[in-house]
Amino acid sequence: MTIRISNLRLPIEDADSILPNRLARILGVSPEDLRAWRILRKSLDVRDKRSIHFVYNAAVDLPEDEATVVARSKAMYGAQVALHDEPAFEMPTPGELRLRHRPIVLGSGPGGLVAAYFLALEGYCPLVLERGTRVNERIRDVRTFDDGGEFNPNSNYLFGEGGAGTFSDGKLTCRGTGPDVQRVLELFAECKGKPSILYEHRPHLGSNRLPAVVKAIRQRIEAMGGEVRFHCPVEDLLIEDGKLVGVVTPSGRIDADLLVLAPGHSARDTYEMLVRTGVPLVQKPFQMGVRIEHPQDQINRVQYGSSRAEEQLGNADYSLIANGPRGDVFTFCMCAGGYIIPSVSEEGYFCTNGMSLSKRDSPHANSGLVVTVPLSEFPGTDVLAGVRLQQKYERIAFELGRGEYRCPVQRASDFVAGKASRETPYSSYPREKISIDLREVLPPYIAAALADGLPMMDRRWHGKFLRNATLAGPEARGSSPIRILRDDLTRETPGLTGIFPVGEGAGYAGGIVSAAVDGLRTAKAIVARYARLDRSNP
Repeated sequence: MTIRISNLRLPIEDADSILPNRLARILGVSPEDLRAWRILRKSLDVRDKRSIHFVYNAAVDLPEDEATVVARSKAMYGAQVALHDEPAFEMPTPGELRLRHRPIVLGSGPGGLVAAYFLALEGYCPLVLERGTRVNERIRDVRTFDDGGEFNPNSNYLFGEGGAGTFSDGKLTCRGTGPDVQRVLELFAECKGKPSILYEHRPHLGSNRLPAVVKAIRQRIEAMGGEVRFHCPVEDLLIEDGKLVGVVTPSGRIDADLLVLAPGHSARDTYEMLVRTGVPLVQKPFQMGVRIEHPQDQINRVQYGSSRAEEQLGNADYSLIANGPRGDVFTFCMCAGGYIIPSVSEEGYFCTNGMSLSKRDSPHANSGLVVTVPLSEFPGTDVLAGVRLQQKYERIAFELGRGEYRCPVQRASDFVAGKASRETPYSSYPREKISIDLREVLPPYIAAALADGLPMMDRRWHGKFLRNATLAGPEARGSSPIRILRDDLTRETPGLTGIFPVGEGAGYAGGIVSAAVDGLRTAKAIVARYARLDRSNP
C-alpha cells in the first residue's frame, strides 16, 4: 500500500537527513517499517525570510492495512496524509496498419529526439534528420562564436543536436503532471541527468550537462536500430494525393510514409518550405521583449533576506508579472548564476537569450522580460507575419551592432526614463556590447508595456528591481509565432496523411520537458496506429 504525505515543511539546514524519521513519525511507525519511500515533489518556500523551508510531498510503501494506517495517521507538522494512487506509464499495443518505410523524424530537439527514442524502443527503427552538427562539434562552434569568431548558420545556439534546448539553461520545469511527464524526466535522469530532477519543483540541469544527456539519448536510439544523420536538412516534402511519399535532402530523395515534424521555433526556412508545400499553418501569439540582468547577490538578498542561504541552496531565482495598462509584462527563463548569450540562427540578425551552467555559480542573474504579441499587432495576414516581425527588429539590432553581433544594452532605469545610457552598462554577454535606446529594437507597444511594467516590478521589490539592472535585447525567441495544424486525437496534420507536427516549433510546447512530452505522446499515437517495422525492409 502506498501513502502520500503532502505539505511537509522542514528547515533547509537538515531537511533531507531528517525526512525518513519525520515520515515515520507522521505515520506512527518506526523508520525501519517504511520499507520503500520516495520524494514526489520538493519545493522551496522563501516567503518568510526568517524561516526558509523546504516543502515535501512523499510517497511511502507500507505493509499494513490501508484503513488502519490512514486512520492512525494524523496531520503533524502541517502535513496531510492520504492514499496514493499513481497511474503507471504504459505504451499502447502496436496497431495493424503497415509502414512501407521507417518513420522519419525532422529535427533532434527535445520533441523530435524523445519521439525517436520511444519509436526506437518499440521497434520502429526511426531515421532522424538533423540540419546541424553533433553536439560535441556544436559546443566547439558555439565557443568560437562567443570568442568573437565567425557565425555558423547550421551549428550555433539554436541549430544542431539537441536543438535550442541544449543551450537554453537546462530548465526542466513543466506545468503538466502525470505518467508521461514522469517518464520523460526518468529518461533524462537515466541518460546522464541527475536523480533529483524527478522531484524538484524547478529541476535544472545546466547547459554544460545537457549535451551529455542529448548524446546519451541519441546513442540509445542508435543502439535500438534507429539512425541519426547530421548535416541533413529537409529541403522539401513530397506529397501525392494528400499523402506523404518522401522528403528531399541535399543528398537526394528519401522515401517515407510517416514524418514526425519537429523543426524548432527558429527554423524559418522550414516554415517557408511548409507553406510552399501546402502544409496548413496558422499565426500564433508569441513573446517578445528583452533580457534583464542583475548582480546575483542582489537577487539573493531579495529572495533570502539577510541570511546567506545561498551557501546551502545555491543562487536564488525569481518570477514576476506586472499587469500594466498597455499589456502584461512577465519574466520567463530566469537564469540564476547565468549569462546572456547570442541566440542567433541567421546571418544578419541578432537576438538574445540566457543560459546557466549546472552549478549556477556566475555572479550574474538574467531573465527574459517579455510581452505577448497578439495577432492584432502582426504586420499583415500572411501566416508568417509573426516571423517577419521578429526578423524586422532582429535585423535592426544587427545593423545597430555594426554587423559584428554586438549586443544592444541600456540601463533599466534609463529605459524607464526614456533616455540613453551615458556609458555602456555591464553585461555578461560574451561578445562586444553597444549602448543604445532599446526602443529602437522593439515594437512601440512592447516598449510602452515594458516602461509601464518595470516600475511596477520595482515597487514590488521595494526599489531593488531597477537598481543595478541592465537591459539587453531584443529577446524574440521565447516561443513560435506559428502553429502547424494537427488533429487533437490522431496528432496528424488534417488533410495530409503521414505528417505529425511536434514540439515548440510546431506550436505545441513551451520548454524542454513539454516539447519532449509532446514527442512522447506523438510516438504513442503512431505506435497505436501502425505495426512494428519489418526489420527485413528498413
